[in-house]
Amino acid sequence: MTKKFSLRKLAALTMALALTVTASAAALANEASGKHFSIVEAASQENALSIPEIAQKCRTAVVAIETETTVIYNDYGSDYYNPFGSMFPGFGFGYGYGNPGGRSAPREYTQTGAGSGIILSEDGYILTNHHVISGADKITVYVMPEDPDAEEATYEATLIGSSESNDVAVLKIEAEGLNAAEFGDSDQLEIGELAVAIGNPMGNVHGSVTAGIISATEQELTIDDVTISAIQTDASINPGNSGGALFDSFGNVIGLVYAKSASVSIEGMGYAIPVNDIKTLVSDMINNPDSVRAQTLGSQIMLGITISPITEEMSKQYGYPVGLYITEVSSMSAAERAGLQRGDIIVEFSDEKVVTADDLNTLKAGHTTGDVVSIKVDRNGRELTLEIVMPQPTEVETLDK
Repeated sequence: MTKKFSLRKLAALTMALALTVTASAAALANEASGKHFSIVEAASQENALSIPEIAQKCRTAVVAIETETTVIYNDYGSDYYNPFGSMFPGFGFGYGYGNPGGRSAPREYTQTGAGSGIILSEDGYILTNHHVISGADKITVYVMPEDPDAEEATYEATLIGSSESNDVAVLKIEAEGLNAAEFGDSDQLEIGELAVAIGNPMGNVHGSVTAGIISATEQELTIDDVTISAIQTDASINPGNSGGALFDSFGNVIGLVYAKSASVSIEGMGYAIPVNDIKTLVSDMINNPDSVRAQTLGSQIMLGITISPITEEMSKQYGYPVGLYITEVSSMSAAERAGLQRGDIIVEFSDEKVVTADDLNTLKAGHTTGDVVSIKVDRNGRELTLEIVMPQPTEVETLDK
């Protein structure tokens, strides 16, 4: 009995020594390579912050945003008229039940929305997503106080600049002494690092903090023809987090949270726009708006589709052709008018094969508004050739300060 006990102690001691040597070697290797912080060595990093410390430092650098948009619609004489009817075609939500067909004067209602933003400067410049403030008549910003017992400060914001094709916008509020966020280097991220998201989920939890890791970098994500090389994280992100910040372990912003329901409905898969990809555009929106107007960065022809690539491997596994699978078609878009449908697989555009979103964007760039372009799709195993009329490009909007 005594012999068995001694062997167990010896085995445990040997394992402990092995783990200690391995951990020491890993720490030395990391120090020698000069690599960015990894969550595995969190406790041993001299300047790394704990999650409570990140929350303490950064919560007041993230704001909540509320928007109001006036929507005008026609009442067609029915007591059951639904102003959202056009959103649900084919399901009986049209002009109402028993509609006598008489049109009265246009009516209006106020549609509200919510999101988040990042304080760029002490004097009130704020970064957010374009889709958070798009079309808004009124933008209200709520700034968290340093004193937890004090009330939030409320400001009405002015739109300084906005780019739909980059999903970036800059706001300005008349304030001083704000806690401006510090920005990091998103090119140095490693998979497995700590990631902390701060924002306004569901529009009613100002300054909510969630934590996880960096799940992937340079993750290609395409929504409404816009392709970004996104940061993926499993930190909880929900509608309302859009425009908020993704922080690294040092409390630096490394991503602008990009939360659209079409892309982040799956649990544990949230996305952020790397700050290195937008910092020049954002700086120019504030300091040099005339140059932004001249940039082609924010000028793209939007077909109105959301796509996902089908690779060679996927093609072999599932029997689909290589191409771009259409997951969504926007209502009233050029794609819808051309007859494109959800589930179609784009295999050629302008008589050229397309395999990636970059292929499609490159071919689009060779055409101008009004061009009629052939687009070949696979629809349930049958090839169809449709014609799409290239729409007006979406320009970067900049407003005088």
